[in-house]
Amino acid sequence: MSEVLKLTEILTEVQNFITKDGQIVPAQRNFYQKLRDKMNNHTGLFNEVEVGPLLLETRLEVLELTDEDYTAIYNIIMDRFGLSKRLEEEDQLRQELEIKVRLRKEAEQKARAEAITKEKAEAEAKAKAEAELKAQIEIEERLMAEAQERILAEENARKEAEEKIRLEEEARARAEEIAKLEEETRLKAEENARLMEEARIRAEEEARMKAEIEASMKAEQEAKIKAEEEARLKAEEEARIKEIQDKIKAEEDEKLRIAKEAHQKMVDEAIRITNAERLAEQAKIDAEVEEARKVAEQERLAEQEKIDAEIEKVRMMAEREAAQKLAEQNAKLAEEEAALAAKEADEAANSKEIPDLPPFDQ
Repeated sequence: MSEVLKLTEILTEVQNFITKDGQIVPAQRNFYQKLRDKMNNHTGLFNEVEVGPLLLETRLEVLELTDEDYTAIYNIIMDRFGLSKRLEEEDQLRQELEIKVRLRKEAEQKARAEAITKEKAEAEAKAKAEAELKAQIEIEERLMAEAQERILAEENARKEAEEKIRLEEEARARAEEIAKLEEETRLKAEENARLMEEARIRAEEEARMKAEIEASMKAEQEAKIKAEEEARLKAEEEARIKEIQDKIKAEEDEKLRIAKEAHQKMVDEAIRITNAERLAEQAKIDAEVEEARKVAEQERLAEQEKIDAEIEKVRMMAEREAAQKLAEQNAKLAEEEAALAAKEADEAANSKEIPDLPPFDQ
């Protein structure tokens, strides 16, 4: 009867082999893991008869494990069983292994051919898929480009519409602003025209009133001066005439007194003489009186002419003085008027309204 080992004993021998160099080869690790899984799932005994096929199955599954490593692992495990049995089984296993290796190589070749066919089919399918994908991508890119162009065109159209609306709004606002400025300018021009017209009418009225006042004042002044001068001249003339008249009256009174005295004397004398003598004397007296009267009249006329000449002289002197005074007053008034006109011109220049500038050319 063959020897039966424990699972841990077999796995320990395999583990000791693959870790003896301090590093584990991936193929050795894969072989160990698959062997462990098979033994864990094994329901029989762990003897030479049953463990050998497990090792072989694991070897066929892990083809990347070298024959050297497999043989070493196999020998290590079989050493735990009987040596003779192990040799027989080795020969059997070698034959089986050769068959399986051959089968494996055939399977590998078949798998390689299938893989090549599969790769070729996959490549063709991949190329077809890539071509279809490329065509789909091109279609999607074309559709996306068209969509982007359409979106861009719509965006441009929207922007153009917005820009058109904005420009129309700006034009409308500018037109409203221009209309507003024109209306304000028109109203301001009308207001300025109205103010200038009122100022002109007021200036004309003030100038007219001033001229009337000045003319009235000048006329009153001239009338007053003329009246005062005429009154003075008249008073002087009246005083002089009165003086002359008083003098003439005094002389006439004196002559009349003398004539009365002579007449009284003649009356008294007539009483003493006869009527003829009286008549002769009367005629003589009358002749003397007439002579005296004529002389007095001549003297009076001469005196009157003299008085008239003096009055004319005084009147001319008074007129010259009045004309001189009037000329002086007129010159003074002209100077005052010139000063007043210069002052008004200066005030008008300083207070002149400056018209507004025309609106900007829109």
